Formats: sequence, structure tokens, C-alpha cells
Amino acid sequence: MELRDCFDAPILKIFEAARLLDQAVTAYIEGNDASARSLIRAADMEEIGEWLDPIWLRRGELTKAVKVANLPPIVPEAARHKPRHPTPAMKRELVRRDGHHCRYCGMPLVRKEVRQELNRHYPEAARWKSRNEKDQHRGLQVMWLQYDHLSVHSRGGKTIADNLVVSCAACNYGRDRFTLEEMRFRDPRIHPRYPTWDGRRAWTGLERILPEAKRYLQAPDSPFRPS
Repeated sequence: MELRDCFDAPILKIFEAARLLDQAVTAYIEGNDASARSLIRAADMEEIGEWLDPIWLRRGELTKAVKVANLPPIVPEAARHKPRHPTPAMKRELVRRDGHHCRYCGMPLVRKEVRQELNRHYPEAARWKSRNEKDQHRGLQVMWLQYDHLSVHSRGGKTIADNLVVSCAACNYGRDRFTLEEMRFRDPRIHPRYPTWDGRRAWTGLERILPEAKRYLQAPDSPFRPS
């Protein structure tokens, strides 16, 4: 059985959207709201949605699971490891360890807090109106930073740093409840950590719009701290 790293390689439009969003945040920081709004709208590309939807909505052959013998049994919900989701401290640890890239496919990622801040200032351009995928900004949607259990939580996987990786929305939702083996995925921990996109520079602007930005950027283990 041939293994793979992810469902499908990210298309170039995703990286173009990341560049536009970074420029938008720079414009926002400089007080140029019109430019920021225009750049955010430009990053909302339907081509990205066309790439993303079959994966994260699990439609088609890309996300079809294969049969694997001797899988760990499904654990009753009451007996599963708690907490189900990583704590804020654990999330910070995972981002410091993995960076702002999906450990599976390597695409650049945007934390939820950054997306929410953009939406607060530019609710129409950085749209996130409902749970319906059509009501969400396609660039921010695909680059939504998430945390994926390697050993599936419903099969006894623990919510600990050693069993979690930073993931994009496509790879996380596309895996759903299935094991790495069922998805024919290599263990992403064997890959080297992706360097912070564009050598610290690209996501510095995105992080600067957060209230804790200065502390985060200047922390000794920050990926943006000059070497």
C-alpha cells in the first residue's frame, strides 16, 4: 500500500492568498483600512474552495478510507481521554514546536485568534458568518490552524503534545475519525519541522494584531525572534 503525506498538495492560490492576507495585516497596522479591506477580499478565492471542499467535506475518492486489520477498538465516549481539545498552554507549545504550517501538507496557517481579529475589524471582507462553508472567507478557511490527534481520540488517543500536531482544516477534517493507516498517511512527525514561512517575516504582521503580540514576538522561544 503506497503511503502519502496528505490528501492533495496545496494549490498555488493558497500561497497567493497567504501573501495577500499578510499584506492586508500590514495595511491594517499602518491604518490603511481601504487597502486592508481590498487585500482581504482578494484573498477570498473561489478556486481555494473548489480545492478544499472535496477534502474537508469528505466528498470523493481522496478521503476514502482503506480497510485496516486489528485497529484499536472504539472507546465509549465517557471513557475517552480528557480534555478532548488541547488547553491554551498546550496550543502555544504546539505552535512553538510545529510553527505556522500544517505538518501534513505544509501550507501556511492562520490561528483562530488572528482570523477573529480580522473579522472584528472587517466583518464583510474577512467574512465568517455561519458554519456553512459558503459563508466563510475561503483563504482564512483553508489556512485555519487546527490541532490533530495522531492516534485517534475515539480509539484511545490522548490529548497530549506527543499525540498532537498542528494541522490545516483540510487535513484535520479530511481525516475525521480515521487513523493514519486508514488514510494511508505517513506519520507527520518523521518530517522535519517546516521553517516559519518566509523566514519569520511573513506571519509577523499577522501576529502583531493580537493583544499579546509583543510578548509573543519577543519570547525566547518565539519563531519570530531574530537569531
